[in-house]
Parts: sequence; C-alpha cells; structure tokens
Amino acid sequence: MNRLIPYRTLAGEISLEVREVRLDGVPLNLNMISASRRVVALHQVERDGWNEARLSVRLHPPRHELADAAWSDPVCAAVLAERRTNARSVTPLSREPDGTWTGVVVMHADQHFGQARLTGQVIATVDGVAGRTIGVTERAWTVDLQARTPTRQEGIKIVTVDFGDAEHPHLHPYKDDPWTVEAVGDEPIVYLNSRFEGLLPLLNGGDRAARDVLSAQIAADAWTALFNAAVYAADMEDGQPLWPGGWHGAVLRRMLPDVFPDLSPDDALLEVVTRRLNGDGGDLQTRLVHAAGRQALLTRRLGSFVRTANRKELS
Repeated sequence: MNRLIPYRTLAGEISLEVREVRLDGVPLNLNMISASRRVVALHQVERDGWNEARLSVRLHPPRHELADAAWSDPVCAAVLAERRTNARSVTPLSREPDGTWTGVVVMHADQHFGQARLTGQVIATVDGVAGRTIGVTERAWTVDLQARTPTRQEGIKIVTVDFGDAEHPHLHPYKDDPWTVEAVGDEPIVYLNSRFEGLLPLLNGGDRAARDVLSAQIAADAWTALFNAAVYAADMEDGQPLWPGGWHGAVLRRMLPDVFPDLSPDDALLEVVTRRLNGDGGDLQTRLVHAAGRQALLTRRLGSFVRTANRKELS
C-alpha cells in the first residue's frame, strides 16, 4: 500500500535483519529466528517466564542515496510496535563503517501480548524540515509471542485410516474419497483413505512419475485447505490486518507471495482479509489454485508424468 509523500524519498530498498535474540541475557535458539519469513518466535512455554528480550538488528539502507543533497543529517531507527497493546518503542541505530546501521531493540514482556511488528526507518532533514521519514523497510519482521517456532511445522501430519471405520465417524461422509484435509486445531492433518482401491500401493511404490503427480495433487489440495483456514484466522484491527500465529501465519507468509506477487506480504494480507470481510473473492480462488500448485510442484511433476507416459506410448 503506497502512500503519497510531498517530498523526495529513498528509491532503493531498505532491509532489516535480526541477527540475535536474548531472553533475559540467554541467547535464543537460532531455529526460532526465521530470516526467510522474517519471524522471531517467542513463547512463554519455552521458559517459565521472561522479562526482557533484546533483539540485535542490522539495517541496510541504500548507502549511496544517503549522500544525496536532497536531504541532510540522515539517521536510522528500528521501530517495535503492537496495535493490540498500543506498545511502541523507537531504537536509534548506530552507523557502521560498511554503511549499515546496527542496534539492540529491547522488548519488555509485560508490554506485549500477541504479535509485534519490527520495522526500520530512515529519517533526515528535508527542505529544512527535520525529522522527516525518507524510507521504511518494505517487509516487516513479526515478533510472535503465540508461536513456538517461526514456521510451526513445515510438514503436515499424514494419517492413513479406513474412512468407513467405526472409530472415525467424522470421516464417514468422505468414505468414497481418496483423501481429505482437516485444517483445524493446532496441527492440520491429511487423511489417506486405506479403503480406496489402489491408492496406497501407488503412493508407496509403483511408477515413480505417477506417484509423484499423485502426491503433488494431494499436497495442492492440502495447501488450498490450509490457506482458506488461515485466512479466517487473521484478524483486523483499526483497519489493518493482524498476522495469525502458529501454522496459520506460516501458511499465509509462504503462500501470499504467490497469490499476490505484486504486493508486499503485509499488503497481500490486507487484500485477502478485506476480500473475505466484503464477501468479494473475485479471482482469489483462481490465484489460490495457482499458488497451491506452485507449493506442491504440481506443474513440474505433472509435466514429468506426461513425458514419461508419452515415451512409454512411443516405445
């Protein structure tokens, strides 16, 4: 979502990285910091209780632009804010010899509840006016107090059962289906129907190309179900969407770049939540089919299957 600003701003990209996190002086395990998804996962279950988190950050502004005569006295800062608690802190950063800016953002546990957004800003004097923002990071980091890991679980639990079995009455309506997806609770599940003739032998052996394309179709269906469930887990507050925690947030962060490739992750979330609230899906499902197929590598595996089938037919 672009804003019109009545003065010149930086054209280059500004990026922020979280290099280390310490909880009450103890370093956080690196697997709880996801640079690719820009998530820091904090959860009180990991400790009996913590008071202060210190996030070591590094900001990368377009260094050559900072020397432009259009502005003077540029400085950089990291901003940590959470709408739900109205907490907001600004941490000045120090310039390093390589042109980056570093600092330590202090986060107090009693001021935050769910998810805080961490962004970087470049401020300078423009046209004689001090304190003007000339650049912000395009992608914010999320500091999540509700998720145990940055991506929850990359894999989806797969359970093989007879859909007609008396022990699984919730699957009886789908007893003729080869598989179904349960995208509720803390852990989504893909159920494979053992009573569907030929399904398990094909998945566990058989022709590799056929196995791969079938697995890809199951994965595409799973991504579609997970995305739709995740969209309904996102809240809106003061006209802005809030990223959900756990696997819901991980799914959205992974898929939204393919659903709305021309938008930033935050703007893509706003777009999809707005469509949900207005009941106007538009081309969302078409976009979703495309995104789910990309996540499942469906096109690649289907192409391989077709080429293999053609070779067998010609031989």
